[in-house]
Amino acid sequence: MNSFVIEPATPDDVESIAALLAPNVIKQSVLPRSPSDILEHIDNFRVARAGDRLAGCVALRDFGGGLFEVRSLVVADDYSGCGLGSSLVKNVLSLAIERGGVEVFTLTIRPRLFVRLGFEEVPMESFHRDDKYHEKIWSDCRLCPKIDCCDEVALRIRVG
Repeated sequence: MNSFVIEPATPDDVESIAALLAPNVIKQSVLPRSPSDILEHIDNFRVARAGDRLAGCVALRDFGGGLFEVRSLVVADDYSGCGLGSSLVKNVLSLAIERGGVEVFTLTIRPRLFVRLGFEEVPMESFHRDDKYHEKIWSDCRLCPKIDCCDEVALRIRVG
C-alpha cells in the first residue's frame, strides 16, 4: 500500500501540478489550467505526495454564497485504484466546510467516485437552468471544447 500525505499546495508545486494535469487535458477529462492560473489559485489546491513525488491534486473553487466546486481532480496513473481520488475529494469537502460551504458540486466523466462519497446526480438540463450555477457555465463551460457535446455528469452534495 502506498503512503500519501495530502496537504495544501505551495508555489513550488505549480509546475508539477501543471504536468499532472496536462495529459488529462489532452484526454479532455479536466479543463486546461495554465501555470499562472494555478499559481493565482494555489491556496485552493491540495496535493497528494508519495515521498518526493506528486501523486495527485484537486482544487476547490468558491462561487460565493456557500457554493463550491471540486475541480482539477487528477491522480497519476500509477497511483490509480488505491483510494487517493476519494481521499483528495474528502480533503476538499472538509476545506469547503471550513470556508462556510453549504453545497459542493462537480462536473465529471467519472461519477462513481463522487456517488460513493455521497454526491447525487443533477440532471444537466436543470444544472444549466439553475441560476446558482450561472457563473460556472459562463466562466468554464463556455470555453470547454465539449460544450456542444458534453459528456460530463453534474453531481452535488450538501455539506452545511
